[in-house]
Amino acid sequence: MNLLKTIAAASIIAFASFGANASQITSGGVTWDPDFDNGFASDFISNGYYSQYYVAGTARGTIEVGDRITNFADVTLEDTLQGYGYLTDFNAQSPAQYCVTCEVLTFTFTDFKLEALTGAGAPIFSGGSAAVYADTGGLPTSYASASDDLLWLDLVPVFNPLAGDGAGSTIDVAGTITNGTFANAYFSVVGGLAMSNFDTNGELFGSDLNYNSVRGGSNAVGSLVLNGNTIPEPTSLAIFGLGLLGLAGAARRKA
Repeated sequence: MNLLKTIAAASIIAFASFGANASQITSGGVTWDPDFDNGFASDFISNGYYSQYYVAGTARGTIEVGDRITNFADVTLEDTLQGYGYLTDFNAQSPAQYCVTCEVLTFTFTDFKLEALTGAGAPIFSGGSAAVYADTGGLPTSYASASDDLLWLDLVPVFNPLAGDGAGSTIDVAGTITNGTFANAYFSVVGGLAMSNFDTNGELFGSDLNYNSVRGGSNAVGSLVLNGNTIPEPTSLAIFGLGLLGLAGAARRKA
């Protein structure tokens, strides 16, 4: 009985201590509250801005393979979507608040290949990748400047079987290449400094993060929302568990 009382008391103390330290965590130079209430089921939400363009996959007219295409009327099959941006906030924190050793979280996306168009003109994409970086160089002005610092999250798109009017795609665009206002994609976290904090498989199709964007005044720029769930530092959980085991062992020896 004394052993059980000792373990119970130790558990209460440990939980209280753990809870007191769980409000804000830091991973890869970024700090946030893993229990943030964003008004939805998830506890992570970020807003940001992006710039995008296509990279020519085939030569035609004056366009050579590898050329950057900003006039989306010139886009054709085999071209790939690419872009970059930055997160203006992270769980209601500005970059000055969420960055501990960085200046801003930047992101890139690339290699989303335009495979086909549906009967209604909606694009169907395959492949692709994305990444988030803890950037120390300020706001990005290009793909290169957005991807030249610490890799914070390495992302791969999750195939959405409902996208592309039901044909399936790695990006779901509401509209056509030239007039699509909204876009949505799901990502799995496969690497980066903060991978262990975001690899939950808790979003649709077993993904970790949900990406939604709204086109601005042109096809090339817009705003975005990135959301999902985060978990506390695994090391904190491990230390907590080891502490309980140690307390239990000490209590057993005393008994």
